[in-house]
Parts: sequence; C-alpha cells; structure tokens
Amino acid sequence: MTLGKFISHKRKEMQMTQEELANVLHVSKSAVAKWETDGGIPDRDNLKKLAREMRVSVDELHRIIDKNGNKDGGINITEDVIATLELYGYQIKRPGEFWWVGFFIFYNLRE
Repeated sequence: MTLGKFISHKRKEMQMTQEELANVLHVSKSAVAKWETDGGIPDRDNLKKLAREMRVSVDELHRIIDKNGNKDGGINITEDVIATLELYGYQIKRPGEFWWVGFFIFYNLRE
C-alpha cells in the first residue's frame, strides 16, 4: 500500500472529507488530494500532524514511504528546475553521483 492509499483509507475510516482533513491539518484540500494520489509526500511537519490526527506513529508513515521506494522524501525536481538552479551557480548532486573534487578538498583540509 502506498502512502497515498493509506492516507485515503484512514481518512475515509475516520469519516472525513479531504476538505475536513485539510482544515484540521491547516493545509489546502489540494494538498491532501495530491498526497492521496501519490503526487507528493507531506513534509516533516505535515507528516507529524497527519500521524497525530490518524493516530499512527510517524515511524509507521516512514515505513510505508520506504517500502514504496520513496527514500528521498518525495522530492522530485525536473531537469528544467535543475538547469535554472545551475544557471544561478548552484551545483546539483544527482542521486548516485560522487564528487571526487569535494573528497580531495576535504582530504587536503585535514592535513
């Protein structure tokens, strides 16, 4: 079961609409809809509020996220966003990339 399906199931079990859950969590209805359709994952603060409201632990929510391969917290940045950030001088480290330059700089600073 994905986190979205879990949230949807628990919300319905609690006999709440998306709008009612959104109001309790102080988020938009579209945020709840996005989570329930696996379009995103709640941030840390919203995960805590969600866990409290649904009477589950944050660890349980994290296990659901991890089980479905979303160990990056649901962050999904498009290539357009990356290109824009790089245009402004940011260096983007993609998953699985290893930067040798940083390692050697760190190593030389320690000597």
